[in-house]
Amino acid sequence: MSTFLVAVIIIILIIAISLLVILLNMNSKNKNIKKSSNTDTYTAKKLIVENILLPKKITQMDSFSLSKASKQVFESFKALDYANKPSSKLDKVEWHTWQVSLIIAMIKNEKSFFVPNDDSLFHKVILNSNENSIVQSTQKIIDKYNNNININKSRDELSYDIFWSSKEVSILFYYMSKY
Repeated sequence: MSTFLVAVIIIILIIAISLLVILLNMNSKNKNIKKSSNTDTYTAKKLIVENILLPKKITQMDSFSLSKASKQVFESFKALDYANKPSSKLDKVEWHTWQVSLIIAMIKNEKSFFVPNDDSLFHKVILNSNENSIVQSTQKIIDKYNNNININKSRDELSYDIFWSSKEVSILFYYMSKY
């Protein structure tokens, strides 16, 4: 009878160890899933800029010239004081593709040093957006740019190509100031 009791105890121990291994395995899988979902969130915050094609004149600009031209666009943005306008004004289409091309070139080249981290420059609609929303909106603007812009047009032609809203330009500059 004692050998029978020892055999039962061994079987119970084997079952207990097996259950423990299974539980530990499930726990580690859950941790891996959480880690990968955090990684996905981080990836979502990163823009896809490698596929952006820019007009030839912009790609030929050196960093200083690009920065100077983009800064002039930013100064115009500041002067228009969108932060203090009604939110309906943000939907107004008044920016042309040449200006947006310069801004997107700066984002692509990860040069945003002239856009200060100053919330007073941006409308509360932009400020009330969460980080993920800003990144997604910026990506949508880049995708719109990629899908609709003829980069073979001249600077003058792109300057008459007006279909960018003040909100889109605000989002681009806000992205540059924060990320």
